[in-house]
Amino acid sequence: MNIKALKELYWYIRGPLAQELGWSRQLKRSQKGQSTVVFDHDWSQMRNNRISVINRVIAGLKPPVQYLEIGCAFNDCFNSIMAKDKIGVDPVQGGTVRATSDEFFAANTKTFDVIFIDGLHTYEQCRQDAMNAFRCLKKGGFVLFHDMLPRNWREEHIPRVQMDWTGDVWKVGVELMQSKGLDFRIIEIDNGVGVAKKIEDDVSYHEAHGSLVKATFDDYVNIRPKLPIYSYSDSFDWFERANC
Repeated sequence: MNIKALKELYWYIRGPLAQELGWSRQLKRSQKGQSTVVFDHDWSQMRNNRISVINRVIAGLKPPVQYLEIGCAFNDCFNSIMAKDKIGVDPVQGGTVRATSDEFFAANTKTFDVIFIDGLHTYEQCRQDAMNAFRCLKKGGFVLFHDMLPRNWREEHIPRVQMDWTGDVWKVGVELMQSKGLDFRIIEIDNGVGVAKKIEDDVSYHEAHGSLVKATFDDYVNIRPKLPIYSYSDSFDWFERANC
């Protein structure tokens, strides 16, 4: 039995138990006055996803495009990217390099036009991946992020409690929207796809670790209206300008 089948079996067995536990936790959260807000997005019904956005960005760049993907898993995304020169990094499976992202960036000497980050869905690791990515990104290039818009506290919860999991990657979005040298927005599709264009030679990554590291889903609910969230259709003109 392969790894994918084992993971599916694990969540098939654990899923119902996790759902029951989820309802229990939901009740406890309500009793404690914690947020039980649900953002009602059915991502599966939307025509576009992270692959659409990545390929849209690549299509606007002058070839050849050097592409890097962090977190490849089953290569659903990696194999669908329209770039000849591409590297995929994953410590378990998929991609072209078997290593952690930290190990890859420590040894890397290449620069890239487009980098997609979809590794470990925690704020600490994602922010580290982001800072490393901007260091080896060409000016005018893009770093994209998956899972920036959790729909409920269970998707956001650290550690993971269910199959659909964004983790607290949203905190990186809070820092990116205040960083200098970037043009950043979040596309409201596919768990939230962050897109950051490097518009200066040097990126000054906004440091908010102290205030964000212990932030919870309740904080996300309050911060979400301030995030630069746009629909995919409303981003068409932005993509045109960004690719100039």
